[in-house]
Amino acid sequence: MSKYKLLLIFFDIYPQSTINQIYKSLNYLKKLTPINSKLMILDLTNFSFKKIKNNYIHSDEEIEYLKPNSLKELRKLKLDFKKYQKIYALGPVYSDAKSVFIFLILKYLNIKIILINYFGYFLNEQNQIKHNLIYKINRFFKFKFMYFISRIFSLFSIFPNIEHYFETSQIRIKQLNNTYAKKTSNLIKHFNFSYAKNVHRINSVYYDQILDGIKNTPSDKYTIIVDSGFDHPDRYLREKVINKEKHELDRKKYFENLYYFLRLIQNLYQNKIIFCKHPKTKYRLDTYYKTIEKEFDVELGRTDDLINSGELIIFTGSSSMVNKAIIQKKKIIYALSESIGKYQNDQILSFTKNINIPIINIEKINDININKLNNCINDSVNKYNEFIENNLIHEKNIFSFQQIKNILYE
Repeated sequence: MSKYKLLLIFFDIYPQSTINQIYKSLNYLKKLTPINSKLMILDLTNFSFKKIKNNYIHSDEEIEYLKPNSLKELRKLKLDFKKYQKIYALGPVYSDAKSVFIFLILKYLNIKIILINYFGYFLNEQNQIKHNLIYKINRFFKFKFMYFISRIFSLFSIFPNIEHYFETSQIRIKQLNNTYAKKTSNLIKHFNFSYAKNVHRINSVYYDQILDGIKNTPSDKYTIIVDSGFDHPDRYLREKVINKEKHELDRKKYFENLYYFLRLIQNLYQNKIIFCKHPKTKYRLDTYYKTIEKEFDVELGRTDDLINSGELIIFTGSSSMVNKAIIQKKKIIYALSESIGKYQNDQILSFTKNINIPIINIEKINDININKLNNCINDSVNKYNEFIENNLIHEKNIFSFQQIKNILYE
């Protein structure tokens, strides 16, 4: 039996699309599991103050599944955990008001939190677009207030700390090292105000795929559209819909512009268009999206595979999949619109500061010059190597999960 244990904590309200993503991640997490041990899913949803609608369905014999129902069972679990030198858990990172008890349980069980970003550069808002004061205040109380409360509770050992943070992007690590919290921690040795106790750089999972021999077979027959979803739920978390009538009109106009943009791209490049739906988005058939479904191939859940075979990859918003397209040296375009809101546009503008990927406004497609566009795309591709070195490959010829295991179980 191993000295270590690896857990996946299941504790929150997840839409079915997120649960599906959890299922997909299990094969990777099993590779992280210590020798002579099994990955455990610790389901703490019975201790949440939220109404949990979706249940995890356990069917993998290589994974332990445990769902405590009482404090007595938690005490028994704590005794069982004492035979291990360390118990690591993947997330959660910070609490909201309804999951406070979950974090107290994690502290009681003496669980060490680890966090992994194995995708690459993480697109995030950096105020490239100026927001008004009301927007900023609203964002703070929606997303940052409980984060800061959790950080304070972690500092005083009420909540567990993030023991190890594994990150693929050197740019992101540099940002973390330049925060006030990190600088304060360097000055005051007995208190760690920083995001995580230990930060380590690893390779991207997309580099793992290359090492695994997954074929990158670019074809001049396919243009892949990676859609971020006009009605993606994250948009409504960050940008309140004040005028519903205007929002409905914006949706219809957005898909109309997107449709004519796709037709133009098809004519310019003579490629077959494959439109990849976002799994978390509900698509309304009362818009031009219905026409898109009729005229182009529409796929769900195959974006990862389809990027392998695409010659040109077009993103309609922020997506971690851009890292995969870059490491495979794909031609990339961003197709944006004012209709998708400040949040998505700001993420893209922040990202393109690091790598100059062409951006097309789908409301102004008459301004597209194919020769100029191709020159911009080629200039961008020529700059991929520096981005890959800084954000996707840290050490050659080693899988990211092996890099993590070397640190956790040394």
